[in-house]
Amino acid sequence: MTEKLQQLEEIIRKYGRVIVGYSGGVDSTLVAFVAHRVLGKDALIVLARTETITQEDVELGRHIALEHNFNYMEITYNELEIEQYAANPVNRCYFCKQELYARLKALADKENIPFILDGANVDDLGDYRPGRTAAKESDICSPLIEASMTKQDVREAAKFYGLPNADKPAAPCLSSRIPYGTHIDRKSLEQIALAEKFIRGKGFTNVRVRHFQDTAKIEVDASAIEKLRRMKDEVESHLKQLGYTEVIIDEEGFRSGKLNKGIEKA
Repeated sequence: MTEKLQQLEEIIRKYGRVIVGYSGGVDSTLVAFVAHRVLGKDALIVLARTETITQEDVELGRHIALEHNFNYMEITYNELEIEQYAANPVNRCYFCKQELYARLKALADKENIPFILDGANVDDLGDYRPGRTAAKESDICSPLIEASMTKQDVREAAKFYGLPNADKPAAPCLSSRIPYGTHIDRKSLEQIALAEKFIRGKGFTNVRVRHFQDTAKIEVDASAIEKLRRMKDEVESHLKQLGYTEVIIDEEGFRSGKLNKGIEKA
C-alpha cells in the first residue's frame, strides 16, 4: 500500500495545478486529500451541488474539506434542466458527466488550471459507465486508474490516511434508483432520499429504494433482510407517508447497479 500511495502522490504531483471533481465519496476524497497533500493551494477541490446528491453527502464533503483545510469551493446547478438527462436514457450518466466536466473546464480556463482529476478507479473500468466516455472526451485525468488502484486499495489508502469515509458505502446519484426510460423529477428524487435516510436510520448500511413510480422496492444486504421483514410495517407506514402506495422488500438483497442488469456489457 505504501508503494501504491507513493506512486499516486507522484502522479498527482506531476500535474502541478489541478481541479479535483469531489463528491464526498471515498474515491474522490482520496484524490482530493492526496492532491491537497502534495500540491497545497494548487489543488482546487470542487464539489458540485445538484438535486441528485443527498444533503448528507454534501455535509460530509464540506466537513472533510474544512477538517483538512482544502482549497475548496462549491458549484450549484440544476441537472434536471438537462433535457437528455431528465429523460433518463440508458446513457444518462454521460449527460450528467458531460455537464459537470463542461463546468469544471470553464472554471479551469478561468483560473488557468491545466488539469482536471476525477476519482475513477480500476474497478470502474469493468462496469457499465457511460460517464467514462464523457471523461475521455473532456480529457479528464484519473490518477487512481494510473496508479492501478482498485476500490479495495482506495479504502485501505483512506484508512491509512485516517479519512472518515474509508468505509462509507458507495452512494451513486439518486437518479440511479429510477428505471431507465422513466422521467426524472425533483419529487421522485426527494422521495427516494427521504425513504433511504429513514431506513438507514434504522441501522441498515447498504440501502437502495428502487423507485417504480408509486412502488418502492427496498434493497438491503442479504444478511439484513430478516431484520427488515421484522420492521416491514413501520417502514411501509413511513414510506406511504412519503407518497408510495406499495412497498416491496427485494428478497434477492442489495446489489449495486441492479437496474443496469442486461446492459452492463453494452
